[in-house]
Amino acid sequence: MKTLTPEPKRAVEQAGDSPVSLLDPETHRTYVLVNDKVYERLLDGEDRREQAAFLRASKTIAKGPLKEDG
Repeated sequence: MKTLTPEPKRAVEQAGDSPVSLLDPETHRTYVLVNDKVYERLLDGEDRREQAAFLRASKTIAKGPLKEDG
């Protein structure tokens, strides 16, 4: 299993259950990271409203500027 480096770890901790957008500087692809509990709930699919809210948040985050830790 891969482990988080300090910078993404801080972003995930600050986000709580919200998605975190990560940019690969080489490919310019954006990835969305969530904790395992949120991921399992989304896969379960019982709460369609939660899925829709998560997708909206992910799209908003992916479109916005990425914050750099100073």
